[in-house]
Amino acid sequence: MLKFYNKIIAGVDNAIIYQSLALLLFVLFFLGVTFMVMNKPKNYYNDMSNLPLEDNEKRTNNINTK
Repeated sequence: MLKFYNKIIAGVDNAIIYQSLALLLFVLFFLGVTFMVMNKPKNYYNDMSNLPLEDNEKRTNNINTK
């Protein structure tokens, strides 16, 4: 399977640029998501983890008051 992709990529001009760009985009996306997760307050995750355990009425009231 890898040989198939190598043949396709070898036929593309400047293939190393596309490969580097794809890796760079992946790393930037991964770092962005990690940054977003780390910057959320801990209370946010505690509230979200408790949502399935709460009553529907209590959840509705919390959503309306925020």
